[in-house]
Amino acid sequence: MPETESQFERKQPGKFTGAILGIVMIPLLVIGACFVIPYIFVLRWMRHLSEHSFIRRMRTCGRVMTWAEFMRTMRGAGGTCIEERFSPKGPVRFWWTPENVYRESPHEIIDWFTMRKGGRFEPFIRWCRERYTSANGGSAVLVDTALVAKRDIYVLWSECKSGAAISRWVEVAPPEILARRPGQ
Repeated sequence: MPETESQFERKQPGKFTGAILGIVMIPLLVIGACFVIPYIFVLRWMRHLSEHSFIRRMRTCGRVMTWAEFMRTMRGAGGTCIEERFSPKGPVRFWWTPENVYRESPHEIIDWFTMRKGGRFEPFIRWCRERYTSANGGSAVLVDTALVAKRDIYVLWSECKSGAAISRWVEVAPPEILARRPGQ
């Protein structure tokens, strides 16, 4: 007896199994989202509380300035803005120091994206933390940017990067985000 099924018809059971599997996966994905979404909100809330606590601690030490004071100082007296970026999405801390970090640094300074990988740039990251951004012994002043629009920050950044300004801008990765090597 001749074979009446075509090659296309023989592949149909696989499509049926895939459709059943897809239908079963939808409720599982919904259940997963019910757990993941609140988890993300809790993490963000905890990070916000941590940053708020850090700012309060710096305020008690007299190491916080407002955005308006920071703008006047950067445009008047100069100095360096140290942008301490924990991830591409934040949090980001802005610090001001009257020193020229480029001149003072005994280490090479590169962009944040490369710096966050650690390696040969780790000495600069640790030097910057110890000298400027350490909560316990650093000399830089934290800038309160809670209600500042990102475009205002970008305007100052572009002024500093233009080369015509007396102020400078340095991006630095905090030591906490450096990739950990085995044995550390």
